Amino acid sequence: MSKLLYVEPTDEITDIVDRIRRAEGDRDLVFVVPPDGRALRSSLDLQLLLQYTRGFQKRVSIVSGDAQVQALAIRAGFPTFTTLSQLEQGVSLRSAPTAAAVAAGTALAAAAPPEAPPAPEPSRGLARRAPSQLVARPEGPPGQGRWGAWWHSPRGRNWMIGSGAGVFVIGVLAVLFLLPSATILVGVQSHRINDSVTIQGTLSGQSSGVLDVIPTEALLTPAATQTFSVSPSGTQVLPPTPATGSLSLCYSGSKSSGPLTVTFTSAPTFQDQSGSGNVVFTTTTQGQAGNYLVYPCKANQNSSPLIPVQASSDSLGTQGNVPAGDQWQWTNANSSGCIDGLCPPFSQFPFTFSGVNPAAMTGGQDSKTQQVFTSSDISSAQQQEQQIDSTLTAQVEKSLKTMAGHDVIAQDASGNGIQLTVTNPTLPTVGQAGQAQTLTVSVTAAASAYSTSAARAAVLQDLKSKVPADGELLAHPTLGTIEVVAAGPGGTLTLSSNAVGYWAPKVDLAPYRSRVTFMNPGSAKTYLLAQLPGASSVTIHQSPFSLPWLPLLSGRIQLERVSLRA
Repeated sequence: MSKLLYVEPTDEITDIVDRIRRAEGDRDLVFVVPPDGRALRSSLDLQLLLQYTRGFQKRVSIVSGDAQVQALAIRAGFPTFTTLSQLEQGVSLRSAPTAAAVAAGTALAAAAPPEAPPAPEPSRGLARRAPSQLVARPEGPPGQGRWGAWWHSPRGRNWMIGSGAGVFVIGVLAVLFLLPSATILVGVQSHRINDSVTIQGTLSGQSSGVLDVIPTEALLTPAATQTFSVSPSGTQVLPPTPATGSLSLCYSGSKSSGPLTVTFTSAPTFQDQSGSGNVVFTTTTQGQAGNYLVYPCKANQNSSPLIPVQASSDSLGTQGNVPAGDQWQWTNANSSGCIDGLCPPFSQFPFTFSGVNPAAMTGGQDSKTQQVFTSSDISSAQQQEQQIDSTLTAQVEKSLKTMAGHDVIAQDASGNGIQLTVTNPTLPTVGQAGQAQTLTVSVTAAASAYSTSAARAAVLQDLKSKVPADGELLAHPTLGTIEVVAAGPGGTLTLSSNAVGYWAPKVDLAPYRSRVTFMNPGSAKTYLLAQLPGASSVTIHQSPFSLPWLPLLSGRIQLERVSLRA
């Protein structure tokens, strides 16, 4: 669809060219020309418009009801329409209007001559005055006195004519020397640049203006925490625990001069003789292995080694916790041990074995019931933990965005960039005994943030670095989308972008405005091409009319560089 551009009455050809330059996204343009405008009323204007139309690759149409503008536009090769309705219908003028039509249009625009003012009535005062009064005082309009009489005298009329002529001459000089303006368009050939940029991010204050490096910010949220409870709902019966300790044995009998070597062949039973006699101990697995030297009682009893023992199955629980110094009897000695290598029966060796516990027997516990965690308890705790993880994760991610402010949190195409640290407590296991517990979940988030304006500035700076030393980057380059290649916490990230621009040789036009004042346009064009090696063309447009010289005042001359793209 064509874009309508209305030409203002005060617009010059340079204003129209600038509007073509700004219409980057529109290919078809329609200029609607007013009947009283300045622009597009000369062949030079139309030729300039055609040149820049081709340079910017635009299709331009003209809509005007002025026959003169229509004729010039058709001769220049522009599609021309008299009204917007004809533009919508696609009915363009096939040929330029005739000279008579152009003249007729000009004549219709001219204003009709004003009507002559009514003749003044004769002064009645002359009839009432004497001849001497008429001679003594020149007659003028009533009430004007001496000044009025001089104004209407021949001398006054001559002065008025001379003053008017002087004002006219001054006006003509002002029009010729002060009113005209000129726009000089200096065409400079431009060249295309394609740039693929990789930008590294580092913590703020460490970039130091290095090319392709921008400052970043390391974000770390405070820990978000929440607690939940888990309670055991199951029960478990614990069996009684046997008491343990050690015994020192001695013997009494016919042989009392030396130790006996005792070896246990099966589980011996030692019955407590100091208490109720119901507590029975036996050796432990460790105590049953090996040989023990048993000394005679009394004198050498303390020399006997200690035998590890524990309460037997019928003496489990707290009843096995007996104090130190109790007396014990080996009740099944004839069937559970061998003496000096001789095994039962011991009828020929009448020995009696007894013992004492130097320390208390301890560790015996009665049977009891305890609370344990069931599978449903653990499943409920896991669900609570997962829900809290999700809630706290959303909370810290929101905190990250708040901390970033106007900056952007870096995340690559795979979603990497935000590091979540979730600290979950150790849950009880099924069957584990315990009480109700309060557990805590903690979540933190870390990421890197960067400024899009800083990234785009880095892309632009990289594009400028590709321009030769004698050139400069033209305005309005195309900077591509900033993409995150890699990101992580700590402020380190990698960005990429593509940029397209144009550069042209440097041309400083400011000093030449004063040098071309009052110069012939052709000479000014030759002079500028010789003084500006980077210039490819020079076009001069004068307004409101063309003169053989450029304006006398440099302020009335405008020098503009126009980029000519290959």
